[in-house]
Amino acid sequence: MSKLEERLDRVVRNCKKFYNADSPGHFLLDCHVPFKAPAAKPLYEYDLNIELESYLDEQLDTAREKWSVKEKIKDDTIPSICPRFGIAEHSAWLGQPVKLQEDTCLAEPVLHSPYDLRKLVSTEESEWFGYMERGYRHLHKRKDGTFLLSVRGTMMPMDIANALRGNAFFTDVVLEKAFLHDLSKFLVKAIQWYYRYLLAWSDTVGGGHIFWMPESWLPAKTLAHVSNDAAMLCSPGVYREFGFPYEQELVKHYDYVMYHIHNEKMHYVPRLSELKPLSLLQVSHDPKTVSPIEDLDHVMSLTGGVNLMLDADSDQLRAHIEMLKNRNVFFKIWCQDEKEAMDIAEFVRFHSK
Repeated sequence: MSKLEERLDRVVRNCKKFYNADSPGHFLLDCHVPFKAPAAKPLYEYDLNIELESYLDEQLDTAREKWSVKEKIKDDTIPSICPRFGIAEHSAWLGQPVKLQEDTCLAEPVLHSPYDLRKLVSTEESEWFGYMERGYRHLHKRKDGTFLLSVRGTMMPMDIANALRGNAFFTDVVLEKAFLHDLSKFLVKAIQWYYRYLLAWSDTVGGGHIFWMPESWLPAKTLAHVSNDAAMLCSPGVYREFGFPYEQELVKHYDYVMYHIHNEKMHYVPRLSELKPLSLLQVSHDPKTVSPIEDLDHVMSLTGGVNLMLDADSDQLRAHIEMLKNRNVFFKIWCQDEKEAMDIAEFVRFHSK
């Protein structure tokens, strides 16, 4: 059995136990250890029409450095990679123009009036669908038994609607409600169409897939990792009308959902936490905010009883471990070196059911 197979066998067993748990106190772990990334030129200097493979080779070189420093650490991540350029690919497959940035990419609004809805077509012929398909195909050729292909993830209908309309989205919620509902209905079906390709392009292992976030295993029929950053900028009422109903319609086609939110604005999260089947909720730590792990009373009060994914350092985790046992938690722990990572992994295993 190869090193990758041994790791995969252990991680899948741990993850199955976590996602099937009917009581709190189960933990998973991702240890981040500093590594030296190879030098790379900015994304905007690439012509992806002819240099996409070169860009992905550089991404793979960086990933290999990250995996090498974690070889001895028995956390719950799997060496894996997917084509990843930034934010834009979550919606650009619908035909949006894209601007490349230093280390991400941004999609430009394409629906300049409510009557432009006819412009949107789910098609394999779009430029960014082609980039993603070509990227997966290239990384598949680079497979050598040391890593797997992960699922990139997508955005929820409300978030993609914001990407397609730009700031006009925030007046649409008042002035163009019928159009926005029509767009949301279209996006529920379009996301399902696109997501089938993401699953097909990635590796199926252990009856499930590895996902870019959390770089770990989740079962078959999982929708991950998804987001709706637009909800941060709207009232809970807007989310209840244009967010949650279409998210619930989308996720009913899946058995597990991994969802990413920001802790800067969580006013809509109590409703979000009622999404079925919400299997893992990542609460990220935004700048100039209290770390979620230092704000557990607040975070737990807003998130129902759902499984959480939280960032912390090893001292924070040790200090709050008893309260954390009230939930099932996937920890992302920032470690100074390999020894600290090995120590905290042992600590987490000791306290996990």
